[in-house]
Amino acid sequence: MSDAHIPRPRTPARRTWLWAAGVVVCALALLAVHEFFLRSTDGRWLEQALLESRYTSITVGPMQESTLFDMLSSVPLAVLALAGLIFVITVLVRRRFAAAGIALVTFLGANVTTQAMKALLVRHEPEGMPMSNAAMHEWWWAPDVTSFPSGHATLAAGAAVAVFLVVGPRQRPIVGLFTGLLAVVSGAAIFLTGHFASDIIAAYLVVAIWGLLGGWLVMRLGESWNTLTTEQHTPVGAGAGMAWFLGIILTGAALLALVFAGGWDAVRQAAEDPSGWHWVAGTLLPVGPGMLLCGAGISFFDAETGRRGPGEPLRTTQQGYQVPPQFGHLYEA
Repeated sequence: MSDAHIPRPRTPARRTWLWAAGVVVCALALLAVHEFFLRSTDGRWLEQALLESRYTSITVGPMQESTLFDMLSSVPLAVLALAGLIFVITVLVRRRFAAAGIALVTFLGANVTTQAMKALLVRHEPEGMPMSNAAMHEWWWAPDVTSFPSGHATLAAGAAVAVFLVVGPRQRPIVGLFTGLLAVVSGAAIFLTGHFASDIIAAYLVVAIWGLLGGWLVMRLGESWNTLTTEQHTPVGAGAGMAWFLGIILTGAALLALVFAGGWDAVRQAAEDPSGWHWVAGTLLPVGPGMLLCGAGISFFDAETGRRGPGEPLRTTQQGYQVPPQFGHLYEA
């Protein structure tokens, strides 16, 4: 590594204002998703077009085979179980109990927030919107159907972020890419089995907000293992680069699918003439932005990882007393 690319010494999560800005950006993005997909007529027509295509191409076709439906429905819980296993193993092996507590609060906070939003936010069917099956009104647009954000997507993404918070900075890029892929695969499965695409995107943003809050605390309270020497390398390019690449490609593919479906004119004709491209767009719509959030998270956490020179002590203020060696583990994050 050349001298120009050697990181300067710094404490972890040193720029609190940047973490706060990240929370604000995610909150504004969540508000934008809500305003477009839940409140605007165009957004609701688009959601219905995606659901019409899924219903025609999947629900009354392969989804009539309950085995496939059950398999897809189990994906979010399978992701939750796998992430939970990785989480427990990491915590026990690395003894990062304080970080584990923060990660669990982050996970619970995201899920409580999602359930609170689901209780408050209801979609309203646009007047005059045709449906190929009259039952769709009861399935997706009835006042008692509260789906924004998706609870299952929050579970899967929240578990992925919990793992991301307890692994070390050298493992975060690769682990973040792996768990991010699990989360977006779960999101695609959730769309195919009955959710609006925007429900899943909203869930990712809720988790991102809590992930930033929890990440700031993890780095501040776990300085010792969130600080690397300036000579140590993190594979951020491999992890974040792949996440950014997939996010851009898949988001672009979702937009192209809408174009191939016939553009905006085809959206309002979806009930009479559904296009398979709308199904492709709906499946990819949560996946692309999900990977973009993954790439942004990996890059941001790497930029905020602490650095110190070889042999240089940590830059925190020294304690005024000596911790007995037998109690030292209680002070580790």
